[in-house]
Amino acid sequence: MTLVSSARVARSSAPRSARRRFVKPLLGLTVFAALFVVLAWRLDRPSVAAGPLDAAAGNPLGQLSRDAADRAPIAGLVEERLPAGSYTYVAVRTGESLTWAVTVGDAPPPGTPVQVRSMGRKANFHSRRLARTFPDLVFGIVSRAD
Repeated sequence: MTLVSSARVARSSAPRSARRRFVKPLLGLTVFAALFVVLAWRLDRPSVAAGPLDAAAGNPLGQLSRDAADRAPIAGLVEERLPAGSYTYVAVRTGESLTWAVTVGDAPPPGTPVQVRSMGRKANFHSRRLARTFPDLVFGIVSRAD
């Protein structure tokens, strides 16, 4: 009796495995082709919801202005530091002037000499998290000046 049941299992599994070897790649190819068609159709269609102007309006970095003066690093002492979530606003004293800069992550504590590498600036920037408007805010990388 054991021989009969093992023979049935051997006979029935042969056509099944041949079918699986054919169906699995065919199914994978079909899914890949469907995804390709959908993506090609989405990329070919012009988007009504988000145009280039809408993308810049939602991104504060898309609205930055950068001139020749922004290419030179700003060096000074941290006078004030305001953490705001994943950003930190820093007041940097350079001689008689005070420059506000914002950077991603943490910034050195007050009294630390720093250098700010500007990526651009924005006039009248309002921080909702701090409920404060900065007349001129530099977006950049703040690092210790050792």
